[in-house]
Amino acid sequence: MKSFAFFALVVVALLSGCDSMSSRVHDRFSAVPPQTRTFAADRRAVFAAGQLAVKNLDLMLGRTSFAKGSIEAYAPIRQGDAIHDTRQTTMQINFTETEGGTEVALLVSDNTEGNFPGGVSQKGLREHSLYEMYFAALQQILLEKGSIKAP
Repeated sequence: MKSFAFFALVVVALLSGCDSMSSRVHDRFSAVPPQTRTFAADRRAVFAAGQLAVKNLDLMLGRTSFAKGSIEAYAPIRQGDAIHDTRQTTMQINFTETEGGTEVALLVSDNTEGNFPGGVSQKGLREHSLYEMYFAALQQILLEKGSIKAP
């Protein structure tokens, strides 16, 4: 009888936190959506400013394709040691022409390579300072070039 009471107590304890636990599990395993901003300028101008914004943030440009409307950018690799993994922050930027201008979708990811089997792991980040820094740099460049007007 005591084991049944203990089992019932464990089940009640597990079920009482299901709502918060399910949202945490969902957040952990669901794909991170990119953050987006729309700029009232044509795609070519925003794409060129997007590349310059990457350079202004002291990041390295990776693959760029105007036809696909994409830019990849990389932060310097942070070397690991016996205790810490090697890490690198990356940015995937996509440009889509819309009726009101150009939508810029940005996803910041953290890539980790450790001494474990399986190689590199990539994790999209919901929050990171690069989101605001990139969009602010992009807006500043577009303002300076006269592609958009000040609000």
